Amino acid sequence: MGNLNQLDFVLENRQMVKGPILEIGSRDYGNTNDFRRYFENEEYVGVDLEPGHNVDIVCDFTQEFERIQEIIGNGKFGTIICLSALEHCKNPIKVAENISRFLDKGGVIFISVPFVWNSHAYPDDYWRFTPSSLLILFPEFEMQKEKSFYSTKIRGEKLPFTTNLPSQERYSPTLITRILRKLGLFRTRYPYVLFPLLVNA
Repeated sequence: MGNLNQLDFVLENRQMVKGPILEIGSRDYGNTNDFRRYFENEEYVGVDLEPGHNVDIVCDFTQEFERIQEIIGNGKFGTIICLSALEHCKNPIKVAENISRFLDKGGVIFISVPFVWNSHAYPDDYWRFTPSSLLILFPEFEMQKEKSFYSTKIRGEKLPFTTNLPSQERYSPTLITRILRKLGLFRTRYPYVLFPLLVNA
């Protein structure tokens, strides 16, 4: 995915990156961030469901771990990057388990998942996630909360997980929403309207 806040998220924390690096969902769809070029001195393996540019190994991470090992090998990875990929997996719990098993001791996982986002099929779209869901998907790992945040589609816009999101009063600037807002009815009529958000952890 070509979200620049995801690119910044990884690069701002590049001091944490250890090789070798495994990227889940690495295929370039024409607007995808190319993390490989920022870590040219590290062994880098890109994995995706489909072949394409930036894909080294075609592999379904919902398979049994032993089958994935046959395809990828028995090695461990110091860093695993999985950005905007889990929502496209039919079984994100299985994928998270397999990711966890490939991470080397003391390694780091960069995760970015949609919380509120438009549907985007690559090849399909199944899930949306909260910050708490990542603690369930990756129970044996510690989330570094000071480095984790919501991000929007606006580059550089980050919100802490403690943000009261409805209080941000973001809305689509249509005529009806402008009228309702002026009448003071927008928040009571649409109390749960949220704006596009990714969870980065």
